[in-house]
Amino acid sequence: MTTKVLVVEDEGVVALDITQELESAGYSVVGHVASGEDAVAKAGELRPQVILMDIHLQGEMDGIAAAEQISSRFNIPIIFVTAHADESTLQRAKLTRPYGYVIKPFEPNELRANIEIALHRYKAAPAPEEEVETLVIHGEEGVTLPTGVDEFKYEAIKSVSVFEGLPPKELQDLANCAVVQDIGAGEFISMDGERPNFGFMVLSGRLAVIKSTTQGKELTIDLLIPGDCTGILRALDPLETDTSVRGQVDARVLAIPTANLRSVLEKNPTVYRRVAVELMQRNRRSNDLALGLAHSRVESRIVAALLALAPRFGRPTTSVDQTRIFLTRKELADLTGTTPETAIRVTKNLEREGLLDLTKPGVIKILSLEQLKGVAE
Repeated sequence: MTTKVLVVEDEGVVALDITQELESAGYSVVGHVASGEDAVAKAGELRPQVILMDIHLQGEMDGIAAAEQISSRFNIPIIFVTAHADESTLQRAKLTRPYGYVIKPFEPNELRANIEIALHRYKAAPAPEEEVETLVIHGEEGVTLPTGVDEFKYEAIKSVSVFEGLPPKELQDLANCAVVQDIGAGEFISMDGERPNFGFMVLSGRLAVIKSTTQGKELTIDLLIPGDCTGILRALDPLETDTSVRGQVDARVLAIPTANLRSVLEKNPTVYRRVAVELMQRNRRSNDLALGLAHSRVESRIVAALLALAPRFGRPTTSVDQTRIFLTRKELADLTGTTPETAIRVTKNLEREGLLDLTKPGVIKILSLEQLKGVAE
């Protein structure tokens, strides 16, 4: 079976040379892209068996950041092919656990050898645990829905805390008008300054809430995971117009027209009160996170962000004082207003101090919540 290779290289002539070398050696080049963002997208779409990754690329995401996302999401072997061999670049690249590092210019045999060794190492490695962020729906036994009502949509809406106790007919009406939407990584679902015409809940993947500064910089101020109904509250909040929401990774949401949501509120005062309480709690949570990120020292901001994310994002371990957050250092950097290099350096220092475990790509394991709180204090 021919090995499928994706080439990530921003120099067209170099990409053509690499493609010709690979094809003459019997490999199948399934694609060539020039940016980190396209590399992540094509890795998920084409699922190559190995990726040759340059480091300096077009777009905002360099090859190392792209490699970190691809490794955590798709588990595809990556070989860096670059002209950069300085110590800082090597250290950053090492943290993504690449399967090879080839310095340009290189001999054709060197590239082929790295590919074959990478494939051998990949096949010999134990299969990673599957960690899929998705909403788990538990339907009620013995409940028969009217013809035409989608059971998944009905149960998903029923799981929203503010809709607790809502009459079945109201839930069915919401399910009938709800639509499942796929949101690609980087795709906006809601823009600042615009009143959303639908509310949504996250079914799978992860969304980022973005706020733009007066200088034009984008700050990630919150993350939305499966089961999060912030999108529904957002549509009902008369003051919420100064943030945007976009896919941080590929996601799926259940969208409900705002008019239908408001109709439910008008008929059910209890739900209206719950929405008001949830809005206050959400705003308090956002303020707490913003205050935690207001520290001048980046170390304090990163610790504050991890502690703020743990209650909602953390997955349990065998110890009650430990938790796992499925987040890349690039995403943590976006959330704390720093660079990926700085986020990697700070989290590595916390790992050396015995507070974090970073051995699995895309996972930040907090080894002691209490000790991490002590650092924040």
